[in-house]
Amino acid sequence: MGPLDLSITVGYVVGVLAVGWVVSHSIKGFSDYFVAGGRMTAPLLVCTLVSTYYGLDVLLGESEVGYVDGVVGWFWYARPYYFGVLLTALLLAGRLRDRGFLSLPDVADAAYGRATRAVIALASFFYSLPLLALMGIGVLLDVVLGVPFVWGVVIGAVVSVVYTLMGGLLADAFTDTIQFMLMCVTLGVAAVVALDGIGGVDALPAALPASYFDPRGTYPLPVLVVFSLGSLSVLVEPAIYQRIFAATGKRAVYVSLAIGLVLWSSYDWITTLLGMAAQASGLEVEPRYALLTLVTGVLPVGLKGLFVAGVIATGMSTIDSYLLIAGGNLSYDLYRPLVNPSLSDQALLKLTRWAIVLACVVSMALALFFTSMVSAWVFMATMLVGAAFVPISAALFLRRRLKPAAGLASSLVGAFASAAVYLLVNLYGLESEQWGTMIWQVSIAGFGFDLWQEYAVLVALPLSALAFALGQWLGEAPGPGPRSEARP
Repeated sequence: MGPLDLSITVGYVVGVLAVGWVVSHSIKGFSDYFVAGGRMTAPLLVCTLVSTYYGLDVLLGESEVGYVDGVVGWFWYARPYYFGVLLTALLLAGRLRDRGFLSLPDVADAAYGRATRAVIALASFFYSLPLLALMGIGVLLDVVLGVPFVWGVVIGAVVSVVYTLMGGLLADAFTDTIQFMLMCVTLGVAAVVALDGIGGVDALPAALPASYFDPRGTYPLPVLVVFSLGSLSVLVEPAIYQRIFAATGKRAVYVSLAIGLVLWSSYDWITTLLGMAAQASGLEVEPRYALLTLVTGVLPVGLKGLFVAGVIATGMSTIDSYLLIAGGNLSYDLYRPLVNPSLSDQALLKLTRWAIVLACVVSMALALFFTSMVSAWVFMATMLVGAAFVPISAALFLRRRLKPAAGLASSLVGAFASAAVYLLVNLYGLESEQWGTMIWQVSIAGFGFDLWQEYAVLVALPLSALAFALGQWLGEAPGPGPRSEARP
């Protein structure tokens, strides 16, 4: 990048840190820090939801799939999420707003008790680690500045954690407004310029194989099912739950999700097209580098700096939001209820900030472990869906009296099954250069099949449902007390 581009990018980062410092002076307690004191209006919710929930994992992950296999990512990786968002708006928002919860594990605690809360808090913690956004910033700094990927991850983590420690969710919401506009404008401009450089969208069919326009692509059907099942994570998405609890009312939630749905679908389609355009232009790069390499190569001075700032904005909006949730999982959801219930509000706030630092370190380690953005995302979604989807859905929608054993068994079995499949495939499988993932060729009684690490959710989800049914059948009924009265 030239001096002008670099100045724009650095100026943006300094501005974001300044906002965090200013807002930090208004933080009086944990509620202010974690859910903005319930003061988030519809406009703020739109900006923070869109920019947080669609970060560099989507920007680089969907373009990665578009580069490798075409439109399949939009049909199987993106569209199921729209259905999940609709269900969240229609079925969950009102139910959650009627309760005084602050986090996803609060729902589990009210229904099943602290043991289930702990398991789901751990699943939420691993899901909320912003390793995908850190990977994206590492890729970005490698492409535009030649900074090695490892150091790019470290730089992105340090800047983001400093900002998160200062301002909490309110600062996140304010800066997300700027980040939201940067993200939309820069991606739109980049798409126009990049597609024009290859002759427009109409030139893609002549430059790419026919399979790139097949909704199923060349992926095996079970992998496509896994892509779609990942959308179940929307129904137990910690960031969406946090925004619902932070909203001023139900109407603000409904409006923000409806507007977000339109923006997310546009964002998905543009990133898919840019991945395909990178392939059509003849770029030979690692798939997760495709979009950034294409766009930074065609944008003129000034616009390039604005685009880089927009990509950093997209990453930081995700990193600070999820670091905040992960830190809260450790302090608010685990430490205080299980270790020190009498912990004061100020002590909880201080502990949350330390927990954010720990979450950042774990995120950096995982960001350096995974080589594929899509594989990393599927792992995180699988852990959350396996542990939380069945017990949380039952807590919100089943009218019968739930037994603590059902929630605990379901969450434990789902979490362990998810982890076990990933562990076994990574121990006994081999990395596929074609698909960018680990695959274990299993042979049982002469019958052989390929077990992808992404198949973990196909094992974890039914086992979690079975464990819930057995726990509900065999477990002891809950005793009287405030916990059962507070159940959603």
